[in-house]
Amino acid sequence: MKVMIFPSVCVPDCGSAVLIARQLAAMFRLQGIDTGICADRKSRFSDIAFFESPSTASLRRGSTGTTAEEYLRGRNALSASYLKKDYHAVSRAIHEYNPDFLIEIERPAAIAAAAEYGLPVFSVVSGGTFRFRSFKADTLNGLNSFLNELGLEQVLHLRELYRYTQCFAFGADEFLPPFPGYRVASFGVSAIAPVSGPQDRALSIAFTETGISARRMRQIISDAFLGAPYDVYIYDSSQHPGKNGNLHFQNLQRTITINGSRVCIHDGSDALTQYCNALGIPQIILYDDSYQRSWNAVCLERSGVGIAVHESELSMERMYEAYRQILADSRYFDEARRIQENVLERGDAVNMLAYL
Repeated sequence: MKVMIFPSVCVPDCGSAVLIARQLAAMFRLQGIDTGICADRKSRFSDIAFFESPSTASLRRGSTGTTAEEYLRGRNALSASYLKKDYHAVSRAIHEYNPDFLIEIERPAAIAAAAEYGLPVFSVVSGGTFRFRSFKADTLNGLNSFLNELGLEQVLHLRELYRYTQCFAFGADEFLPPFPGYRVASFGVSAIAPVSGPQDRALSIAFTETGISARRMRQIISDAFLGAPYDVYIYDSSQHPGKNGNLHFQNLQRTITINGSRVCIHDGSDALTQYCNALGIPQIILYDDSYQRSWNAVCLERSGVGIAVHESELSMERMYEAYRQILADSRYFDEARRIQENVLERGDAVNMLAYL
């Protein structure tokens, strides 16, 4: 059996979709399933059959709107010209690798190509995509022009593409919305279920994306935690790796070791949120208005697992105070353990195999 994974290229180096693709690829390979990846070269997948996808040529980071449609369009991933290029890259990868089925993460061209090749396609979906919010009527003009040229039905919302696929969603019950009218199988985590280690690390910080400049973020982190009597590990591909006193800056692409942390500060992406929940770690989410990060921030506070801080309100004082607030209140740790139990009860990514 052979599978090919098509992650979104909106954040090509270490976005949530790329991290989830890495987790799924590792799971498939452990199960003896040959696995290929079609992604932007900046994602730097190694030791796996790799096929390059075109870059969106967008340098924008942070929020470009409150919906999935606006987010993808803001990064040029829904223009007709880009979708045509991506469709050719997807088709080439399918032709050369000859997979038995496809898994896509916000790659409309992969859904279209699967229809052309008569291949089963499975979609990894975000709860935020199914949040009902309005957007400008012309947001999907490029996507619908692309679909029309292929003889496929046009859509009013991005989620309508998922009516053609079997969907997978990952997360705790309280972090997932209802999916009426869609075939969605949901599980706790998109990786093989992690085993929680002893919480011997005070704090980990991880960002797949943020609208805050690398320089300003480094300054805020340094002002808040440099010189503290504990080590802090920061995973962020926009930061130069290195050590400054008790601060350890590492490249998110290469490694991320949240396990063992008492608290994790992150950007609210699906990949980081569900992984922290699987480990039972209280969280501080630094979010913007984009669909995925804002959705997880709302769910986080509603579940009692942590504190959400909007990027526009972030300062050294706000970051440090949120961290101290969590440490001082055992309720956050109790709720994190409750959510962890729910995640583990729902099962891990291996359960996907029953649907393939």
